[in-house]
Amino acid sequence: MQKPNTTPYYNLSLKLIVAIAVVTLLAIMGGTMIGIRYQEKALLFSGLLFVCLTAFLCILIIKWVNRPLSKLLEGIRGIGKEDYEKGVWAHQNDEMGHLVKAIDEIAEEIGESRTKLKRQRIEYQNLFEEVPCIITVQDRDYKLISYNREFAEKFDPKPGDYCYYAYKGRHEKCVVCPVEKTFEDGRSHTSEETGFGKDGALTHWIVRTTPVKNDKGEIIAAMEMNIDITQVKQLEEELRRSEKKYYEIFNNIPNPVFVLDVEDLTILDCNESAKSVCGFDRNETLQKSFLELFQREERELYGTKLRTAALINNAKQINKTGENLYVNIRISPSEYHDQKVLLVTTSDITKLLEAEQQLIQASKMATLGEMATGVAHELNQPLSVIKTASSFFMKKVMKKEKIEDNIIMELSKEMDSHVDRATKIITHMRQFGRKSDMTSERVRVNEVLQKAFEIFSQQLKLREIEIEWQTEDSPLEIMADNIQLEQVFINLLINARDAIEEHAKVNPDSDMNKKIILKTASAEDRIIIEVCDTGIGMSEAVREKIFEPFFTTKGVGKGTGLGLSITYGIVQNHDGTIKAVSREREGTCFILTFPAAGAQ
Repeated sequence: MQKPNTTPYYNLSLKLIVAIAVVTLLAIMGGTMIGIRYQEKALLFSGLLFVCLTAFLCILIIKWVNRPLSKLLEGIRGIGKEDYEKGVWAHQNDEMGHLVKAIDEIAEEIGESRTKLKRQRIEYQNLFEEVPCIITVQDRDYKLISYNREFAEKFDPKPGDYCYYAYKGRHEKCVVCPVEKTFEDGRSHTSEETGFGKDGALTHWIVRTTPVKNDKGEIIAAMEMNIDITQVKQLEEELRRSEKKYYEIFNNIPNPVFVLDVEDLTILDCNESAKSVCGFDRNETLQKSFLELFQREERELYGTKLRTAALINNAKQINKTGENLYVNIRISPSEYHDQKVLLVTTSDITKLLEAEQQLIQASKMATLGEMATGVAHELNQPLSVIKTASSFFMKKVMKKEKIEDNIIMELSKEMDSHVDRATKIITHMRQFGRKSDMTSERVRVNEVLQKAFEIFSQQLKLREIEIEWQTEDSPLEIMADNIQLEQVFINLLINARDAIEEHAKVNPDSDMNKKIILKTASAEDRIIIEVCDTGIGMSEAVREKIFEPFFTTKGVGKGTGLGLSITYGIVQNHDGTIKAVSREREGTCFILTFPAAGAQ
């Protein structure tokens, strides 16, 4: 604070006092000299003294009151002009000094407060300008009073613009206006709006309004804050299109697709193909248990498989009319509306299985045709025995010769056993050739392999082909169709027989070992069957094609090319595998594996 210079005031006061004293003295002396009486002198002296005292008091007032007041007023005017640095100076340590000091302190506090307010105002203005959303202030006529930089950059408003023109290019107020509602009820309102930015691009935003009031609580304006949601809207539109696309794909998948609750297997959703296969409308299917599509006695089994397996082949279901249909089921875990589900796809293979059954039946007939010679050999032996015994009896009767009882009994037993053998062969052939639906039951591999061999035992003996059995003693059981499994073994035995004969034909002078080796074994939860031969073998190129339909290395009229193809299909339908290991002129080994009955 600047200290005022008071020296001129002191000098002036002294000069005035001295001048008054001199004048008074001269007046007294002059009076003496002119002979003024004593009373007049006293009166003159008193008047002069009064004048001096009055002048002195005036000087004091000017010095101690008027001038400090002038300084005080000057300082107050400075405060009024927001000049808080200059302040008010006073050197007196009296009431005036205390007053000036108090005013100085007040000025300092006001200055600090105004500085703080100014700083806050700048901060708030910066916030208003820099906030990452659009802010406008509008009057009751919807004219823009103020707006931030974000709004200016996006919409390029002009002075005096109305909000509806600046935002949307409209020439009248919006039909539904949140600002209007705020003016009406004094509350905040929210809405979603659409307009065009200064680049002409469609813009979406969320609007939030709030009233602006004066000191009397009257609404004088409305503040509108907008958050740009254009990108969100674009993403929503992309998501909507994506959902529509995938839902159309979902509904147009030709196979039924089900979305199942992972806990209770309830159907949460399904596509339109479910109706064409199962017969149920979508509304009938939803909230129905997927297990209701299976036979009641099989639901528990399929419930376990659906939760643990990824593929279920040849599953039997029932449609709305109660008819059976066969499907392959694929299961994969997924998520649906933030819920863990199973995505189940079924493929209707009913017609395919019917065609396969027809093909298998045709193959069985072809196999029976190929087996005709062998069957003839098999039946020839018991018929020969019966013929010999009957001829013996006829001769004895014609000659009226007595036949010993023991001979009659022995020949009768022999005839009876060979009749049983012939009956067994014929019954076996009838069962093998009979058309029947595929069934799955526990079968013992060794027993089925033995039955298949019995058909060929006599003809193999005639061809001097040895059978070597390397079967495991324990009962090896798998879940299979008994007749189809036997057909697999018969096809492999026919191939082994023909390969050995082909090898013998190519090398007639060689002393080859004609042998078929039949092996069975178990390994953990799998059953392994091997049918090996010492036949002609095959090249790698042939081996890669042997399971293809209609592929054969036999001459015309000696094979259909369907035997191994059907064998492969039957093995696959029983969740098994089959492969061939072969080298030319060294023989072939077919290796089959099936799941053990207890492991399925």
